[in-house]
Amino acid sequence: MITLDFGALAARRPTAQQSSSRKSLSQLSLAVARSKRIIVITGAGISCSSGIPDFRSSDGLYNMVKSRYPDVVMKGRDLFDASLFRDPTSTQLFYTFMAELKASIDAATPSPTHRFIKTLHTKGKLLRSYTQNIDGLEEQAGLVGTSSSAASKKGKGTLKNLKDIKSVQLHGDIHRVRCTICSAEYRCEQHHVEAFRTGEPPSCPDCSVRCQDRVARAARALAVGTLRPSIVLYEEVHPLGDEIGTISARDLSRRPDLLIIMGTSLKVHGIKKLVKDFASAVHNTPPPSLPTRNKTCVNPFSRKVVFINRTPPAGEWEGVIDYWVKSDTDPWVQKCEEDWKRFRPADWEVQGTLVGNPILSPNVPSKNAFKVVKRTPRAVKRELAPTWHLLDFPCTDYLPKYSRQRERDQTESRG
Repeated sequence: MITLDFGALAARRPTAQQSSSRKSLSQLSLAVARSKRIIVITGAGISCSSGIPDFRSSDGLYNMVKSRYPDVVMKGRDLFDASLFRDPTSTQLFYTFMAELKASIDAATPSPTHRFIKTLHTKGKLLRSYTQNIDGLEEQAGLVGTSSSAASKKGKGTLKNLKDIKSVQLHGDIHRVRCTICSAEYRCEQHHVEAFRTGEPPSCPDCSVRCQDRVARAARALAVGTLRPSIVLYEEVHPLGDEIGTISARDLSRRPDLLIIMGTSLKVHGIKKLVKDFASAVHNTPPPSLPTRNKTCVNPFSRKVVFINRTPPAGEWEGVIDYWVKSDTDPWVQKCEEDWKRFRPADWEVQGTLVGNPILSPNVPSKNAFKVVKRTPRAVKRELAPTWHLLDFPCTDYLPKYSRQRERDQTESRG
């Protein structure tokens, strides 16, 4: 594993090692710009600049919970373990804490890192983003997530349009609530948050309706579930586990050419396996075919695994992660975009077209004049179709007719 110190960029008189890091960081930016199927895996570190604390740092959520409830939890992690529901006191604290966390998340906006992932998608380079975060900032940045309404859920815990999902939420979404019995899901509204703040979860509307219907028919009443935040705790099974498995298997088969890991300590078992699977797929992806004269132009960062985080990865990642960029994620993505625009400015150009011109495009309404569009071959063909008649050759009726006899007569007259 090679370490790239982002602080080398600030050195006025860089050492040889710092100069090497500068060059490597620029090469990494170029690799991002050239890649076509990038997998991004993120953790809580990418949301810190948005005002949402991470989990394991000195001022993270685990230490916050431990200092606030020392008589209830031994470790901060205990409040995120499914076993907490066995004790009424810890259950009440869980709901109260979730209400506070939801309020802080509602006030947050996407960070530069979230917007960078969206940029990768816009530029057609993002194969998929996998996040451990429950804040939903990826969706706020413009990516369709597994809990998004645009994912077109049908039934309970089933996704319809897997191909439209660009952000896989591995630990659920705090912006949704789920019934503890029937698994019905709802958007988390303000009245849900107010109920959580008191420590008492609201009842499930679906369960309540079914129970009332049975009572009205003089049948035995059914148990009514309660609503809880639709997040995945430790020792819990993800309600969309099968669908997420299908998505990841599909992505593994599509030969990703770059794996970027940002803002995570890589200590959760599930994320460890996911990273190792994608790292193996990236390393085994064949290089692009290039002419013999260009073999030396292959970027050393292509088909690599890059880890961007302030703290180093554990020793078990030696041989899995190729490069560790010692940095917060926001400064790195900002440099990456700057280098990308400098190395490949054409990727950032948006070509304008004048539509609404009564001569060139008579069928286009004038209100769409000077519309800026992204040019694609299909779009160009569709837009130019009404004006192709302007490019026709003159009608053959106005041209002199050709015949071999006329050619012989003209030859004899010249002779």
